[in-house]
Amino acid sequence: MKKKLYFTKKNYFIFIAAALSLVLGYFLMSVGPHDSFWSLTLSPIIVMFGLIVLFPAGIMLNFRKKSEVGKKDLTR
Repeated sequence: MKKKLYFTKKNYFIFIAAALSLVLGYFLMSVGPHDSFWSLTLSPIIVMFGLIVLFPAGIMLNFRKKSEVGKKDLTR
């Protein structure tokens, strides 16, 4: 019994981009003085972009072809 996965390579690339944006955002929060532009303004924007845009996009976007979506597994 072989099941098709819902996520494609594009979905996983979006997940990786989201994880990298979180790492970059938290890294920028930790460097420099606490009241700099990088740690006070830019890094929260990067973290929120990863959490609010990229992770949900990786989950909700469907990159499978329409012919694959309606196809049923007839191997049983």
